[in-house]
Amino acid sequence: MSSSGSALSVRRGQLEVFFATHGNLIWKLFVGFFVLYILMPPLLLVAVSFEPSGIVRVNTGFSLRWYDKMVNSRGLMDALFKSILLAFLTTAVTTVLALQAALGYRKARFKTLIIAIMILPIFLPGIIQGFSLSLLLTEFLGLQRSLWTELVGHVLWALPFAFLVILTSMSVVKRETVLAAMDLGANEWRAFRDIEYPIIKPGITSAAIFSFVLSFNEFSRTYYLQGICQTIPTYVWNKITVAITPEIFALSSLTVILSLTLIAIATIYLTTVGRVAKARKEKAIPRPAVRSRHKAPAPAATAAAEKA
Repeated sequence: MSSSGSALSVRRGQLEVFFATHGNLIWKLFVGFFVLYILMPPLLLVAVSFEPSGIVRVNTGFSLRWYDKMVNSRGLMDALFKSILLAFLTTAVTTVLALQAALGYRKARFKTLIIAIMILPIFLPGIIQGFSLSLLLTEFLGLQRSLWTELVGHVLWALPFAFLVILTSMSVVKRETVLAAMDLGANEWRAFRDIEYPIIKPGITSAAIFSFVLSFNEFSRTYYLQGICQTIPTYVWNKITVAITPEIFALSSLTVILSLTLIAIATIYLTTVGRVAKARKEKAIPRPAVRSRHKAPAPAATAAAEKA
């Protein structure tokens, strides 16, 4: 037992030395592979969209031919306009509802139950949600499929993400500061506007951006709830089920670029705000005085020196 235990200790020591020496390199390789695994398919799609021949292969040239054809497609432009309009409506409604839910969450008693209910749409399949919402809105409530039925499905999908983002940003707000402002005469709205809102503003902005991206790229719920006019995801789906045309590559690449750009803007914005807040916090904290190594002269000695 002692020999096996000592051998195991030696192996553990060797592993610790190995990871201490090469751990940083292994971590960088893992992150690089993961990023490449995520970005390679959409970036390949972007590269193919500039292929003059319209064939899926390594680029033999550079051409905007398929983008020009995409712009001149009336059905595609209508789908793009509807997707943008629906995304803006979803962003506005979702951000307001998520903020209200996060504010009410602090006063609720059964917080765990509320969290479970709010994040439930994340774990339900989109097809099931879209189909069940379609039955509820059209068969039981008698509504026609339109932009507004799609809005219901998109808000239901984006709301959990926006709620979690805003709730996370509210965790840094000190409740004592808000209560102190209310003790000094500020009402609840004034305390929120002057104290809480400046702190959670980055979280609200991020929630709005994520809601826009989720709505713009949503397909499964839209498929069951859309009216006559299509959105970009359903338009692409209906096209590729018949035949894959080169302008679909151009449209898909624009969608990828838009999504990556919005995510990059949100990341840069949050990073900048975090650095500014950290700098202000460090500036506000008084630094302790540096003690001199030489002892200060006693008052009596100082007075004697002045008389001399």
